[in-house]
Amino acid sequence: MLNQLNDKLEIELTSKCALQCPACARVIEADNKQAWDAGHLTKEMLFRVCDNTNFHRYQFVGCYGDPIYHPDFLEICRYFLNAGKKIMVHTNASSKPEKFWKEASTMNWKGCIFTFSIDGLEDTNHIYRRNSKWKQIMTAIDYMVNIPKSFRPKLVWKFLVFPYNEHQVEEARELSKKLGFADFEAVESYRNPSVYAAVPTEELHNYVS
Repeated sequence: MLNQLNDKLEIELTSKCALQCPACARVIEADNKQAWDAGHLTKEMLFRVCDNTNFHRYQFVGCYGDPIYHPDFLEICRYFLNAGKKIMVHTNASSKPEKFWKEASTMNWKGCIFTFSIDGLEDTNHIYRRNSKWKQIMTAIDYMVNIPKSFRPKLVWKFLVFPYNEHQVEEARELSKKLGFADFEAVESYRNPSVYAAVPTEELHNYVS
């Protein structure tokens, strides 16, 4: 779950996620869960990584999981931040209670980057990011953009472009500015629609627990 990338260390905190993105390996490889469902890295091990390494940035991202679903995510982030480390977080920002984002908004994220993966607007984001909840995402954004500038991370909206949402790119870009994002990234998706469009929702599995 650790991958050194030049001046930053990529860490997959957990293999858990609340979403069921059809082209995600956790869905495609649902019958082989024992091979990839590693659970959560222990916070004690992560504290040791923090104490004994000195990378320019620590990237909390996931091939299978989303970092915010680690039960100790905020505690881990606080430990790294208090040690003077800079963090990059990639998340779908869904399925967490308001109190989670309220606590996150009290932390000093100066010099860090928070990337929200939102693939469309309210009527399209859930098409690929199945189980995502728009209101929960907006709550997360509201708390993070209202952190005082001196403590706020750089906030990035990453938008995967599919045939069904490509007409919304510019509208989403303008919305990102209104909401307070520092940057907007529209990325052409390499995912073949035929891979996920044919997968019935009822056949998808949720591996959060």
